[in-house]
Amino acid sequence: MSNEDIYQRLEDLHNVLVYCSDLQKQGRIHVFKTGERICINQERGALLSQLSHSNNETFSHEVREYKMPVGIEVKIKFTIEKIEATGWGGFSNEKFIK
Repeated sequence: MSNEDIYQRLEDLHNVLVYCSDLQKQGRIHVFKTGERICINQERGALLSQLSHSNNETFSHEVREYKMPVGIEVKIKFTIEKIEATGWGGFSNEKFIK
């Protein structure tokens, strides 16, 4: 996965979590359960470790891999589509990565 792909995936994962939190603040039902949010954050951590390695900040044995369960991946893609369809703002990479 290229660094650009990693940045895009990090942005998407961040946005689905914030979107879910925003719905909860409005009193609506959450999109992701606690365990699903943990899985999303596990992937975020793995992706960040990959970026650190590509920037020569860590050794190869410190790079983490994480495979998102299929059911959660489906919910993530659905939520991204919903975010795009509704025009919900979200955050871009420049605001939280760089």
